[in-house]
Amino acid sequence: METFNYTATADLPADEAFAFISDAPNLPRFLPLDLAEGWLRADAASRQLAWGTESGGDDCGELRVIERGPAQCEIAMTVHTRRTDSAQVRSEMEQAVAALTHKASADADEQREDQQAGWV
Repeated sequence: METFNYTATADLPADEAFAFISDAPNLPRFLPLDLAEGWLRADAASRQLAWGTESGGDDCGELRVIERGPAQCEIAMTVHTRRTDSAQVRSEMEQAVAALTHKASADADEQREDQQAGWV
């Protein structure tokens, strides 16, 4: 199995990013994951998400959210796969993290707007 790593910075607090990532309905948006055939473990204390299958023969991986400041974090993804198309795997990881950070930021903005009282 080959291991691929990708890391990107997001202008979003680490806790908000992890809250979005670990919300199960959001996962199919950015992870090639079928939860019906696999497992998912989320550790909020370490802001880490891991996924795989019971057989252990399919793709598996980890995603960590690392705080880099009050409004910035780093998202680090590692994927272990039998795929041999390295360039495509890297491209898919980059797209997944980009989509994740964009959607997590939009979700956080929407939640902040909902908490505001409106026009003052």
